[in-house]
Amino acid sequence: MSKPVIVLWSDASFFSPYVLSAWVALQEKGLSFMLKTRDLGKGEHLQPSWRGYALTQRVPVLETDDFELSESSAIAEYLEERFAPPQWERIYPHDLQKRARARQIQAWLRSDLLPLREERPTRCSVCRGEKSAAKRGWKSQRGKTVCDG
Repeated sequence: MSKPVIVLWSDASFFSPYVLSAWVALQEKGLSFMLKTRDLGKGEHLQPSWRGYALTQRVPVLETDDFELSESSAIAEYLEERFAPPQWERIYPHDLQKRARARQIQAWLRSDLLPLREERPTRCSVCRGEKSAAKRGWKSQRGKTVCDG
Protein backbone atom coordinates (compact mmCIF):
# COMPACT_ATOMS: atom_id res chain seq x y z
CA MET A 1 0.00 0.00 0.00
CA SER A 2 1.36 3.42 -0.91
CA LYS A 3 2.27 6.03 1.65
CA PRO A 4 -0.40 8.74 1.74
CA VAL A 5 0.23 12.37 2.55
CA ILE A 6 -0.20 12.58 6.32
CA VAL A 7 -1.04 15.73 8.27
CA LEU A 8 -1.23 15.93 12.06
CA TRP A 9 -3.11 18.93 13.42
CA SER A 10 -1.97 20.33 16.77
CA ASP A 11 -2.79 23.23 19.01
CA ALA A 12 -0.57 26.22 18.20
CA SER A 13 1.05 26.13 21.65
CA PHE A 14 1.93 22.41 21.34
CA PHE A 15 0.52 21.89 24.84
CA SER A 16 -1.81 18.94 24.22
CA PRO A 17 -0.57 15.58 25.54
CA TYR A 18 -3.03 13.95 23.15
CA VAL A 19 -1.33 15.55 20.15
CA LEU A 20 1.98 14.39 21.61
CA SER A 21 0.62 10.84 21.77
CA ALA A 22 -0.36 10.93 18.08
CA TRP A 23 3.00 12.53 17.20
CA VAL A 24 4.88 9.75 19.03
CA ALA A 25 2.84 7.08 17.22
CA LEU A 26 3.75 8.63 13.86
CA GLN A 27 7.41 8.89 14.86
CA GLU A 28 7.55 5.30 16.12
CA LYS A 29 5.98 4.06 12.90
CA GLY A 30 8.68 5.92 10.98
CA LEU A 31 6.12 7.82 8.93
CA SER A 32 6.74 11.15 7.25
CA PHE A 33 4.08 13.72 8.08
CA MET A 34 3.37 17.43 8.14
CA LEU A 35 2.51 19.14 11.41
CA LYS A 36 -0.05 21.94 11.14
CA THR A 37 -1.58 24.00 13.91
CA ARG A 38 -4.82 25.65 14.97
CA ASP A 39 -4.80 28.46 17.50
CA LEU A 40 -7.40 27.22 19.97
CA GLY A 41 -7.23 30.49 21.91
CA LYS A 42 -8.38 32.36 18.81
CA GLY A 43 -11.07 29.78 18.06
CA GLU A 44 -9.49 28.56 14.83
CA HIS A 45 -10.71 25.04 15.64
CA LEU A 46 -14.30 26.33 15.50
CA GLN A 47 -14.14 27.48 11.87
CA PRO A 48 -16.35 25.33 9.63
CA SER A 49 -13.73 25.56 6.86
CA TRP A 50 -11.31 23.45 8.93
CA ARG A 51 -11.54 19.74 8.08
CA GLY A 52 -11.43 18.78 11.75
CA TYR A 53 -14.49 20.92 12.49
CA ALA A 54 -16.93 18.19 11.44
CA LEU A 55 -15.29 15.69 13.78
CA THR A 56 -14.87 16.90 17.36
CA GLN A 57 -13.59 20.46 16.86
CA ARG A 58 -10.52 19.45 18.87
CA VAL A 59 -6.97 18.38 18.26
CA PRO A 60 -5.35 16.10 17.42
CA VAL A 61 -6.75 15.44 13.97
CA LEU A 62 -4.99 13.14 11.56
CA GLU A 63 -5.51 13.59 7.82
CA THR A 64 -4.52 10.89 5.36
CA ASP A 65 -5.58 11.61 1.80
CA ASP A 66 -9.38 12.09 1.99
CA PHE A 67 -9.79 10.67 5.50
CA GLU A 68 -9.84 12.61 8.76
CA LEU A 69 -9.70 11.07 12.22
CA SER A 70 -9.69 12.61 15.68
CA GLU A 71 -9.04 11.26 19.18
CA SER A 72 -5.49 10.16 19.94
CA SER A 73 -6.21 6.52 20.78
CA ALA A 74 -8.23 6.08 17.58
CA ILE A 75 -5.34 7.66 15.66
CA ALA A 76 -2.79 5.27 17.20
CA GLU A 77 -4.93 2.22 16.46
CA TYR A 78 -5.61 3.41 12.90
CA LEU A 79 -1.89 3.91 12.29
CA GLU A 80 -1.13 0.45 13.68
CA GLU A 81 -3.60 -1.17 11.28
CA ARG A 82 -3.09 1.07 8.25
CA PHE A 83 0.71 0.81 8.47
CA ALA A 84 0.87 -2.73 9.79
CA PRO A 85 3.90 -4.75 10.84
CA PRO A 86 6.16 -6.19 9.60
CA GLN A 87 6.50 -3.52 6.90
CA TRP A 88 6.14 -0.78 9.52
CA GLU A 89 7.28 -0.61 13.12
CA ARG A 90 4.89 -2.02 15.71
CA ILE A 91 3.51 0.40 18.32
CA TYR A 92 1.40 -2.14 20.21
CA PRO A 93 2.74 -5.47 21.52
CA HIS A 94 2.17 -8.55 19.35
CA ASP A 95 0.95 -10.64 22.32
CA LEU A 96 -2.81 -10.30 22.85
CA GLN A 97 -2.67 -9.85 26.64
CA LYS A 98 0.25 -7.41 26.50
CA ARG A 99 -1.56 -5.43 23.79
CA ALA A 100 -4.70 -5.35 25.95
CA ARG A 101 -2.64 -4.12 28.92
CA ALA A 102 -1.05 -1.41 26.76
CA ARG A 103 -4.52 -0.24 25.70
CA GLN A 104 -5.69 -0.33 29.33
CA ILE A 105 -2.83 1.95 30.39
CA GLN A 106 -3.40 4.14 27.34
CA ALA A 107 -7.08 4.58 28.21
CA TRP A 108 -6.28 5.26 31.87
CA LEU A 109 -3.76 7.95 30.97
CA ARG A 110 -6.21 9.62 28.60
CA SER A 111 -9.08 9.60 31.07
CA ASP A 112 -7.29 10.31 34.35
CA LEU A 113 -4.26 12.39 33.42
CA LEU A 114 -6.06 15.75 33.57
CA PRO A 115 -6.04 16.14 37.39
CA LEU A 116 -2.27 15.67 37.38
CA ARG A 117 -1.81 18.14 34.53
CA GLU A 118 -3.95 20.68 36.35
CA GLU A 119 -2.00 20.26 39.58
CA ARG A 120 1.42 20.29 37.88
CA PRO A 121 1.14 22.66 34.91
CA THR A 122 4.12 23.12 32.67
CA ARG A 123 3.38 26.47 31.11
CA CYS A 124 2.00 28.80 33.78
CA SER A 125 3.65 30.15 36.87
CA VAL A 126 0.39 31.11 38.60
CA CYS A 127 -2.59 28.81 38.22
CA ARG A 128 -6.20 29.75 38.75
CA GLY A 129 -7.91 28.18 41.75
CA GLU A 130 -6.85 25.20 43.78
CA LYS A 131 -6.96 22.07 41.63
CA SER A 132 -5.54 19.38 43.84
CA ALA A 133 -5.08 15.90 42.44
CA ALA A 134 -5.35 14.62 46.02
CA LYS A 135 -8.90 15.99 46.19
CA ARG A 136 -9.74 13.90 43.14
CA GLY A 137 -8.60 10.66 44.75
CA TRP A 138 -5.03 10.64 43.48
CA LYS A 139 -1.99 9.90 45.57
CA SER A 140 1.66 9.22 45.01
CA GLN A 141 3.23 5.93 46.05
CA ARG A 142 6.96 5.36 45.57
CA GLY A 143 7.20 7.86 42.76
CA LYS A 144 4.21 6.48 40.89
CA THR A 145 0.85 8.17 40.80
CA VAL A 146 -2.17 5.97 41.25
CA CYS A 147 -5.89 6.52 41.52
CA ASP A 148 -8.01 5.41 44.45
CA GLY A 149 -11.27 4.22 43.16
